[in-house]
Amino acid sequence: MDYRNHGSGSESGGSDGCVNFNDGDNAGLASCVTTSTVNTIYQNYCDVVSLADFIVITAEALMSRTATDYNSGSPFTAGTLAQKFRDRFKAGRTTQETCSDNTGLMPDANVGCSHLESIFVNHVYYGSGDSNAWAMTAAISGAHTLGSAKTANSGFNGHWSDATQQGKFNNDHYRSIILKGWGPELAINGNTNKDQWKRIDRDIE
Repeated sequence: MDYRNHGSGSESGGSDGCVNFNDGDNAGLASCVTTSTVNTIYQNYCDVVSLADFIVITAEALMSRTATDYNSGSPFTAGTLAQKFRDRFKAGRTTQETCSDNTGLMPDANVGCSHLESIFVNHVYYGSGDSNAWAMTAAISGAHTLGSAKTANSGFNGHWSDATQQGKFNNDHYRSIILKGWGPELAINGNTNKDQWKRIDRDIE
C-alpha cells in the first residue's frame, strides 16, 4: 500500500518486502512477525527466493489455508484459491532493505472513502480504470475478514466480522456490513480522536 505513482514514469514503494516497523500504522506488526516465526522460516529459503517474493508467498499461503475451500489432503485441487495462487504466481520482486521514509502511507480509518481513493484508486490501482480501481479497492478491503483491531496498536478495537469467523478467509466481512446492525462508539478508551462504528451482534430483519 506504499506504492506511489509520481507521474512521468517515477514510482516508489510497492511489493518490495520492506516494512518500516517504526511507523505507527505498523504498531504490533513486529511482535506478530516474531510470534509467527515467519522470519525464521525465511532463513531456510533466503538463498532461493527474495524476501519480497517470500512475503507474497506467505500472504497467499495464509489466505489459502484459511479459505473455506482449503483441502488439507489435496490443497491444490482445481478451482481452489491455493491452486489459483500457485498457477498465477509471478516471481522476480526485488527486496528493498530500508524504507525509513515510509510513514503515514496507510489508509486512515478516520478519513474514510476519500483516503481510500487517494491511496488505492490514485496510486495502487492507477491505470486500471476508475470503476475497476474502485472494485479492486472494495475487494482488498475484504482482508479485514481476518484478524481484529486492538486499542494498544491502532486506537481502535474489535472484530470486523463475527468473532467465530475471524480465522477464516471468506466473505463474512461483507456479510456483516450488510446484515448486522452497527452503532457509533465514541472516544474509544477515552481518546476523543478515535471514533468507530461498532458491530451489534444481531441480524437485521
